Amino acid sequence: MSISYKTPAYFTDFSCLGSDCEDTCCRNWEVKLDKKHFDMLDEVMSHDDNDKSTFEQYVRLNDNSITSDHDFAFIRMGVNGYCGMLDNEGLCSIHTKFGLDPMGNVCTMFPRMISRCGDTVELSGALSCPEVVRLCINDNKPLKQTRFKTSELPRGKNYPIKRELFITDNDYYSAHFEIVREKMLSIMADEKYALETRLYALTSMANNISSFYHRDCAEVSEEKISSILNDFTQKEFIKNLDLFINEYDNTSAIHMVVAHSILSIKLEQAPNENISQCYQKIINGFDVTSDNHAELLLKKVYEVRENLGNENLLNIDKAVTRYILNCLHREWFVSMPDPFTYIQMLLVRSLLLRTLIYLDNDNNFEKSYVHERVVYVMYNFARNIDQNLDFLKVIYNALSEQTMMTFDFSPAFIRIN
Repeated sequence: MSISYKTPAYFTDFSCLGSDCEDTCCRNWEVKLDKKHFDMLDEVMSHDDNDKSTFEQYVRLNDNSITSDHDFAFIRMGVNGYCGMLDNEGLCSIHTKFGLDPMGNVCTMFPRMISRCGDTVELSGALSCPEVVRLCINDNKPLKQTRFKTSELPRGKNYPIKRELFITDNDYYSAHFEIVREKMLSIMADEKYALETRLYALTSMANNISSFYHRDCAEVSEEKISSILNDFTQKEFIKNLDLFINEYDNTSAIHMVVAHSILSIKLEQAPNENISQCYQKIINGFDVTSDNHAELLLKKVYEVRENLGNENLLNIDKAVTRYILNCLHREWFVSMPDPFTYIQMLLVRSLLLRTLIYLDNDNNFEKSYVHERVVYVMYNFARNIDQNLDFLKVIYNALSEQTMMTFDFSPAFIRIN
């Protein structure tokens, strides 16, 4: 079987900025260490007393009862939140002293992730890296794919595959994954329509097919799936959706109630994370005597959007589009019970992201400053929320308890003002 190797075209330009980066990827994370590289690292750091002491202080075996070679151990962060393996220049001392060989796959490959879907190996970039965010949001051809060479990867041989799609007998959910994802991507990338219109079309399509296309679903033909998917891209249908979402009455602050509730939980659980501090700065500007933060948020969003100017608004929509496309590409919806559940969660995440982008701007509406804030908010959002599975479960459970995982609430999450 011939294997093809594909990556978004923008990602071929990625190169780690090293000490020139405005941040470090070695902060506030529990870094998993696979068994092979744990053993290698243990060996190379055993010959020097200082290295041996550092290894014993920062490398811990995973004592979870459910573990594997992939997460055999982990490198813990120091009291300052930074990896104990960093040198005075903020660079990895393991890499400097011993090269790539003893480094774990997580450290070696970041921000790269490799997935395999059938006969295609996909390389994508994590938006938790600010340089990846810059390349991603500036991409003018978001669906363009190009070939990559495995020899150019940091670990060209035995490169780790993070996710693989296995299609077993009677697994009709996975069997049609590729054609459904392709349609999702094409809808979101069609920027002749407004962001809200595309989000509504995407959600409507996901809601429709989820009635019969979901985990453990009965047999469904590719023809039926394709026919329904095509219905949601007809010009007349999109036009009707555009009229509906633009006329949707969003004077209610329900979406801001949701945004405030979720971000407040994050602030309470992790007050020192950058996204929490972004939100703390926002609410610090509110009237402390008011209990209705959602109304204040909505009012502030209106004010900011009125002052941003059309070019900034379009650029923010473009950035959010790239964010959603990156999510659709990297995060396979088949990990969720059905396409709608995945899309509804994505709507809420994009609601939180847009809220933070609009409000964390210090009332500076210069194009270059807005661009910088988009990068800052987006990569910290990816680090603190998108890649925190435990917190995403908190969001999902909260929405489910409030019966908001239904299509009736989708327009409120789509229309931010």
